[in-house]
Amino acid sequence: MKITERMLVDMCRRINSDELKQWDSGLKVERRSDEYVVLRLFRKSVMGRPSANDLFRGSPREVKAFVNGFACAAEFANSGAIRGAET
Repeated sequence: MKITERMLVDMCRRINSDELKQWDSGLKVERRSDEYVVLRLFRKSVMGRPSANDLFRGSPREVKAFVNGFACAAEFANSGAIRGAET
């Protein structure tokens, strides 16, 4: 199945509203020439910190795998933070 830019954007949108909802940043995918770039966008600006960081560059398949992995890691981190708060 061909992975389109629209699919990648929708993935990031879903992850931002689910796993990364409580985080201070979210993900965004941009196409730059012949590759895609995953950006970490910070929701609140802090002096001395850039508003975005490049996290990953690659083909659509590589970007999809990276975003899926990032979402799994965020879900794991969120569940660990919840368990830590309960004890």
